[in-house]
Amino acid sequence: MRGTKKDYYEILGVPRDATKEQIDAAFARLAMKWHPDRVPPEKKEEAERRFKEISEAYSVLSDPEKRRLYDMGMDPEGGVPGGGAAYDFYGMSLDEILERIFGGKFGGFGFEDIFGEMFGGRRGRERASEEDLDVHVEVSLSVPEMVKGTSRRIRYRRKVLCHRCGGEGILNPRTCQVCGGTGRVRQHQRSFFGVMVVERPCPNCGGTGVSGETCPVCGGYGYEVKEVEREVSIPAGVIPGQKVIYRNAGHVGRTGTGRLVIHVNERPDPKYERSGRDVVLTVDISPARAVLGGEVEITAPQGDRVKVRVPQGVQHGEVFARLKGRGIPDPKGGRGGDLLIKARIKVPTRVSKEQRKLYERLLEIEERP
Repeated sequence: MRGTKKDYYEILGVPRDATKEQIDAAFARLAMKWHPDRVPPEKKEEAERRFKEISEAYSVLSDPEKRRLYDMGMDPEGGVPGGGAAYDFYGMSLDEILERIFGGKFGGFGFEDIFGEMFGGRRGRERASEEDLDVHVEVSLSVPEMVKGTSRRIRYRRKVLCHRCGGEGILNPRTCQVCGGTGRVRQHQRSFFGVMVVERPCPNCGGTGVSGETCPVCGGYGYEVKEVEREVSIPAGVIPGQKVIYRNAGHVGRTGTGRLVIHVNERPDPKYERSGRDVVLTVDISPARAVLGGEVEITAPQGDRVKVRVPQGVQHGEVFARLKGRGIPDPKGGRGGDLLIKARIKVPTRVSKEQRKLYERLLEIEERP
């Protein structure tokens, strides 16, 4: 008879001497994997079969008396030995199943929340893996500021330990009388699986193991929000999309202190355009200079004045000069960008009498047959 009996230990993947906690944990992992709502359509049929199987195994092995009868080769459900119990979860969500199992006493927690509570996880402020402690601030820079680097005085809000309670959330702390300082309490709940022991954070101390007067400053949270004003330095060569990071300047949390992350944006500049690390400077060229060529003096983004040669016959919109290495540098030491000089033929709107005579004479020459 034992040879035809389902091996519930094998179904749950636990040894025959597994503890109740190991059986709980195994069922939780498999339930999360095989519930029909959590698989693609092509695996729905297999998931229904597997979930029914692991539920049947758990209903027996989680109950001490049923497990004892099962280990003796007897049918714990009172039918054909090894027949087991059948459960149809089709059409039920994970939360609906849990409501049937736990009696709806978990206040709207989701499936992952409850199993996190049952099998050693933490939720809310205790769940360190989900704690985002970084503070993000955006800073807009002009092209010259990207070239030379700059500094900014910024303000931001960060979470810090409460100055009154030091992060404890309570004043005059003492050992919690409900959990005895363990921070956890156990509840016995009856379900169609049998009687289950559920371990949760102590409702009196919130899982800390200590109780006391709620801090009036932070309301028991342990943290308060402060406005910080500080100067940050943006090194030369940082371009939009890159970040400048200050460690240990973000929020304070249970896992440490986060970072202050400066996100660099570009502020429109009337003089300069950026193309990657290259900088384009548009300079006004008079019609006479465009025809005859010569030199113009420009202000480089580094702030110094530079003379640039204008070729004869330069056209409007033409890039006529490239100054190597005068663009945005690479902060990692690689090759930086160049400064490109582009012509904008500036036609005067007002001219002197002398200029007008010269333009009239030039027009006569151009229209001469």
